[in-house]
Amino acid sequence: MSSRHDRSNAFESEAFETRDYPEAELMRGLQLASDTVLRLATQTHEAVARGDAVSAELARVSLEKQLALTTRLIDELLFDGDDRHTTH
Repeated sequence: MSSRHDRSNAFESEAFETRDYPEAELMRGLQLASDTVLRLATQTHEAVARGDAVSAELARVSLEKQLALTTRLIDELLFDGDDRHTTH
């Protein structure tokens, strides 16, 4: 392959800059929300493994709320805040 290439190629870095990508803040929020889901799922698992029903239930409730938040962020990114849902 030659080192010369067509400068009008749609895959040049400038082409990516002009496309509409989700807001960086929303993507960062989704990353944080996803990390929290993972952390809460791990806490729930550990509590169940210890036989600690109270801690498991508290972690499960938190996990359920965090999953709802994370799903809303995904919907906002994918569907621009439309009422569509990614699950169900």
